[in-house]
Amino acid sequence: MPTEKDLIRQIPLFATLPPEEVQLLSSLLRPASIPAGAILFYEGDPGDRFSIITEGEVEIIQSFGSEEERILALEGPGDFLGEVSLFDPDHRRSATARARTSVQLLEVTSAEFESLIHRQVPLSVALLRGISQRLRRSENLTIRDLQEKNIQLARALHELQAAQEQLLEKEKLEQELRLARTIQEGTLPKVLPVLPGWRITTYWKPARMVGGDFYDFIAFPDGKLGMIIGDVTGKGMPAALIMTTTRSLLHFAALHATGGGLARPGKILARVNEICCLEIPPNMFVTCLFAVVDPESGRTRFANAGHNLPFQRTSHGLSELCARGMPLGLMPGMVYEENETVLAEGDSLVMYSDGLTEAHNLQREMYGSGRLQAQLLVEAGGEGLIKSLLTKLAEFTGSGWEQEDDITCVILDRSLHK
Repeated sequence: MPTEKDLIRQIPLFATLPPEEVQLLSSLLRPASIPAGAILFYEGDPGDRFSIITEGEVEIIQSFGSEEERILALEGPGDFLGEVSLFDPDHRRSATARARTSVQLLEVTSAEFESLIHRQVPLSVALLRGISQRLRRSENLTIRDLQEKNIQLARALHELQAAQEQLLEKEKLEQELRLARTIQEGTLPKVLPVLPGWRITTYWKPARMVGGDFYDFIAFPDGKLGMIIGDVTGKGMPAALIMTTTRSLLHFAALHATGGGLARPGKILARVNEICCLEIPPNMFVTCLFAVVDPESGRTRFANAGHNLPFQRTSHGLSELCARGMPLGLMPGMVYEENETVLAEGDSLVMYSDGLTEAHNLQREMYGSGRLQAQLLVEAGGEGLIKSLLTKLAEFTGSGWEQEDDITCVILDRSLHK
């Protein structure tokens, strides 16, 4: 088993010591055992001893316990600890030391070691050389850390710039969408038609900033009133553009329709369908209900291009008004069936989009036509009916519901007395 003198001789720092100094040092050194994970000393502690590692590994840590913590070095057998504090004016530890493994040390007090280096100039030189090497190693580590932080900062700056650009783009898009919403709202009727003995109520709310639902009214020269409700597939800006185009086409075709009696909504839809097949994208189409009402007699002729069937509410109950026809823009050469009904005093015509009946609750149940019909039977028309429908829809979908599709409703009520 090696003696303390043998251990001292094996340490490069003491290689130049004469035998008498080795003898003295061996009498001064005291062994110490440190368990793995234990702290030998903390940064800022008084430097009261000089330690030599004979077994195990010790981590030298700067800024221990902080976000800036980093390991400066890993010292092993033959390395020494506590030399920097000897030259510090306050004799304070410059870093924290923690045992990575169980560690065996030989220790001498700072005063005893300082006396030794005063007597042995070569030892002082070797010690300063070792300190210099450690400082250079620490400096290189600091430089690498700074370089890595510079890279991280550059990356963070790039990501921040990209995020700012995305935010600006998002703000610009939102501003454009708000403008599009204003323009789209401007295309809807600003003033509802006023007919003696009749009342018209509307509701329109897109699922996004802009949408594909629309409604419109057309005053024919003979005093008849055209009523339109439509729904473009999809949501958002594409649907809004198709919506605007289709509404304009319907207006143009209706005002240029010819023929005696009530205007022919089926013929109008057929003419618009031919243009839509040519103009709108193949993966999009438009459902549309077109009704023409004679305010004097209540006689109503209607045609349907794949839209939700409207309801006629009478004193005897509800009835669906059926007319067959494909959505606009799907296939050219379509014929649209026309049917008629008479809205008597007290009757209502309810036209709506599928955003109402196809809304889902948290259990993925659909609101459905049955709930709508039940509400139509117990509530009068006008704004009261609209509010009642929206209240029941909110109760069904629950809080936090995100509107899935555009919702539009147009109600025409004939008063009991003019």
